Amino acid sequence: MERHILDFERAIDARDPDAFEAALLALSWGSKSSEACALLIRSLPLNWHFKHEDVAFAIQRFRCAGAESVLEARAMDCPEYLDWDDNYALARKCTWALADIGSAEARVALGRLAKCETEEISEFAQKRLDSWASELSRKVGS
Repeated sequence: MERHILDFERAIDARDPDAFEAALLALSWGSKSSEACALLIRSLPLNWHFKHEDVAFAIQRFRCAGAESVLEARAMDCPEYLDWDDNYALARKCTWALADIGSAEARVALGRLAKCETEEISEFAQKRLDSWASELSRKVGS
């Protein structure tokens, strides 16, 4: 296993926000792997770190299959440290990641988010659904 993956796993296990940030940066610049995706998926729901937007972006970049449920959940549940953000940047990143993963499950998750009571999140999800066909080249397997 590559060192940056081991470092990221250690940071998660230690619940060390500083080590997590450094390891996430290294992981994000690495190559996609099932191990990297599994750790990113594992880390998105955790509330002790402060890099949820970067994790969502890495999941989008790697097009991590299997991340659909955690992306949907995180889009609806902003960590406390982001309470100030009335632009819902994390939710937007989660909808982009879902769209770029491009699976049937991701599309269903976007459909549920499009029905969200929070107007901004609903609009982000609906925009990704409306652009689904024109963004096929961005999706996994395209």
